[in-house]
Amino acid sequence: MTRVSERRSKSVQLVPASRPKIRAKNHAPLAVKGSAAGEFSPMKRVVAAQVQSEKLVLDRRERIIRAAITVFQRQGFHTTTTADIAHEAGLTQSNLYNYVKSKQDVLFLVCEHLVGTYDALLDEAQERYEDPYTRLVEALKSVTGVMSTYRDEVQLLYNETHALEKRDRVVILSSISRFIGRFETLVENYEREKGQIKLKDPRLAANCLSFVPAMIALRYWDLVLHNSERAQDQIIRFILRGLGIPEPTPE
Repeated sequence: MTRVSERRSKSVQLVPASRPKIRAKNHAPLAVKGSAAGEFSPMKRVVAAQVQSEKLVLDRRERIIRAAITVFQRQGFHTTTTADIAHEAGLTQSNLYNYVKSKQDVLFLVCEHLVGTYDALLDEAQERYEDPYTRLVEALKSVTGVMSTYRDEVQLLYNETHALEKRDRVVILSSISRFIGRFETLVENYEREKGQIKLKDPRLAANCLSFVPAMIALRYWDLVLHNSERAQDQIIRFILRGLGIPEPTPE
């Protein structure tokens, strides 16, 4: 994918002023595509650290991830060195190696962080709401919000996933596939209680619900000229209308 070239506006911001803190962690078991279509088997990817304190590892990796996002966006993944990341994070290069082994580890942590954010938001929607329609709409709203709040990470994920080593790319892409599967389940639960949507293929509908909002991050260079909340609301209504799902009542 062609790298996104941004022209930032100081007067209009698509990103909210406050961002949730990153909580990087060792990778939990993920799904890797099996031999049969739709089948997944557990896979684990652990980024080893030489420090015993879990709290210190989480805090330092948060700094490393933030720094890496900044440097990767500015210089690109391939021309960035671990020394560049360490300098941006306010660490020595030798200290950085206590928390990651390589630049590949850093890129993996950045991608893992974003995909983990997707999952956490769906968890919250499922815990807070029981009605299938509300769950689906709130999940869509949450993902749309992520595309705005974490636009730098989203751009990085789409631009640099190919730079991951094959094993890491498989883990990240299979985790995204599992995330799409969770939207597919939301669609199927909605159809069981509310009736069939326009798209007969729930997986295709799940891809529309989870991917179309990415335009907020990937087309930021143009959408920055528009009102953030209004753009997000219109994108949500566009998706729901296209799928034949009732639009939420204005608050």
